[in-house]
Amino acid sequence: MKRGQHFLFACLILILSFSLSSFGKGGKKEFAGYKKSADNTYFLQHKKGTGIIPVDTGGAVFVKMQFKTPADSVFLDINKATNSPTYPIRIDKPLFKGDFLDFLLKLHVGDSVSFFVSMDSLKKYYPKDFHFEPKYEALKYLGFAVKVDSIYSKVKVATFQAAAEKEMELQQAEQKKKQEEQQKLMAIMKPIYDSAKLKEPMLKENDFMLLSDYIKTKWKGAKNPDNDGIFYLELAAGVGEALKSGTVVNVRYTGKYLDGTTFDSNNLFPQQPLMPFKLDDDRMIQGFNACVSKMKIGTKSIFILPPRMGYSDGLTRIFEVELVSANTN
Repeated sequence: MKRGQHFLFACLILILSFSLSSFGKGGKKEFAGYKKSADNTYFLQHKKGTGIIPVDTGGAVFVKMQFKTPADSVFLDINKATNSPTYPIRIDKPLFKGDFLDFLLKLHVGDSVSFFVSMDSLKKYYPKDFHFEPKYEALKYLGFAVKVDSIYSKVKVATFQAAAEKEMELQQAEQKKKQEEQQKLMAIMKPIYDSAKLKEPMLKENDFMLLSDYIKTKWKGAKNPDNDGIFYLELAAGVGEALKSGTVVNVRYTGKYLDGTTFDSNNLFPQQPLMPFKLDDDRMIQGFNACVSKMKIGTKSIFILPPRMGYSDGLTRIFEVELVSANTN
């Protein structure tokens, strides 16, 4: 873990609204009750914990932590700012005498302490973490109020890290496999897409005639469309209740032109995945969404969409659809 990851939250200090000009003036005396060390840091133990083994370099502490001014006034609660009940800090080797890591290395589970570290040193050795706007440069010391919830040894951290890296490798391998499968499918589907594309100009010119002929000779449903110009026919009934708006459904489909040419499908090869989409999502073509909304789980249907309810490109399209599953939770 990079050192810059210790305090990514330090940038939050930049938005604080307190005035540094009031530190130590007319308020509580700076470092009152604190013990000063030879390296010009200040330390105060509020409570001694029950733990007996301190954290080792390479380990981690899980803490509740606040930042304080030299007047002992809390101005940032790290746990609230990061929405973390207990905040993890990886313990690397301290970079300077009086480093905040020096203090953390001495703590045990249950310890509650406060300490102040030179801001100049923090900015020098952790420039990405403790870089402030000019108006905050007057802050000479940064206070840490820390309560240790738990400690992970170097071995335990290494074990968790190895497991996380292994999980990442598995996820990357799975993602690579899916990408390769997708590339293979695209290679198979490309000739189908290209062939269908070449037919579109001719089909567009004869769209009305082709639709009339299809309805007369091949359509087995009602001969008149609904108010949106859609012809809909249920081929197999589904089960369960009608699906609500916003339900995520998974479908198999084949899209054809009126001459029977397939222009798109996820039902040509076994390895093709189902297509998920959310009912009434305006990213889905209007007519497709309207027809699938009539279906239940297991329903198979065929419907004809006029251009204005499809792709608005002057082409009438036929869809054969099976609603395989739905997330009804």
